[in-house]
Amino acid sequence: MDFYVVADRDTVEGFRYAGVRGTVVQGAGDTAAALERLAAQGAELIVIIPERVADAVREQVNAIRSGGALPLIVEIPGPEGPSPESPSLLRMIREAVGIRF
Repeated sequence: MDFYVVADRDTVEGFRYAGVRGTVVQGAGDTAAALERLAAQGAELIVIIPERVADAVREQVNAIRSGGALPLIVEIPGPEGPSPESPSLLRMIREAVGIRF
């Protein structure tokens, strides 16, 4: 699987130094279009997206995740740190396997 980042310019450039391709987005419209394009490709990708960018298109991110198809979406904290509303990795894994509490 390859990595791909969808984020602001600084984040994309930072990941580019590590050899990760990406798309610079500047709002919900750009983000939605980039995710739609990546989902349509059906490529084996892990898409890295900052939490605040994902929040702008939360319904689309959740739809891609729950669809069970590629790409896989991984949210990372932005420069401001983790979002207090974001679920923990443990919680997401439990919900994915059907354990809710």
